[in-house]
Amino acid sequence: MSELSLSQQYMLLASDPAGHKLVPPVKQVMQTYVCGAGIAGLLLDGRLRLYEDGRLEVADRSPTGSAGADLLIAQCSASSKPKTLRKWIHDLYAHRRFRIPFCTAETEPLVESGQMSEERRKLLRLFPTVRHIPNPADVQRIVQRIRSDMLEEPPADDKTVLLVMLLDASKLLKPYFTPSEQQELRSKVRSLQERHGDRWNIFRQTRRAIDEIHVVIVTTAGM
Repeated sequence: MSELSLSQQYMLLASDPAGHKLVPPVKQVMQTYVCGAGIAGLLLDGRLRLYEDGRLEVADRSPTGSAGADLLIAQCSASSKPKTLRKWIHDLYAHRRFRIPFCTAETEPLVESGQMSEERRKLLRLFPTVRHIPNPADVQRIVQRIRSDMLEEPPADDKTVLLVMLLDASKLLKPYFTPSEQQELRSKVRSLQERHGDRWNIFRQTRRAIDEIHVVIVTTAGM
């Protein structure tokens, strides 16, 4: 089984019905965070570059081996003029044509590997819809790795730290961790920032990307 991307790990937790029985994430919001996770992963891998003025550009156009990541890079490369990170997030949130292809590309390998299943039903008994349900064992595997890497045997790898940041920003730590564990996870993230100043620059950039998602969603929803 190949390693899951940051966006795939986030998708498995965000779409878990067992973890969100009372208030499931709004699909449009969840998909925007999934795309944001894809951007954060590409920043971490050095495929995208974020400038101080907010411009996001492609740093490496070579194939990544991931259909989803290649799609994001192609979308950024095809832009007629540089866009800011906030503009990209706004477009992902506002337009299905930007976010649906990426989410589909990230979902398909999970379905093929059995880490997600498809539940087909009809909305209002008329409109066919497909709901993707994550395998509970795979959800717990990710949660236990976060607990092990961040709470028991730090330091965690960079991708795990970013996943915690994404879950925290989208309020998805609560379904999987106790209040004390949530506070400890946030504390560990702050501690990593203090101890690894040089390496933290990329985390600062990806945290900025995560914050932009939140700003766009809140401001757009209030319009």
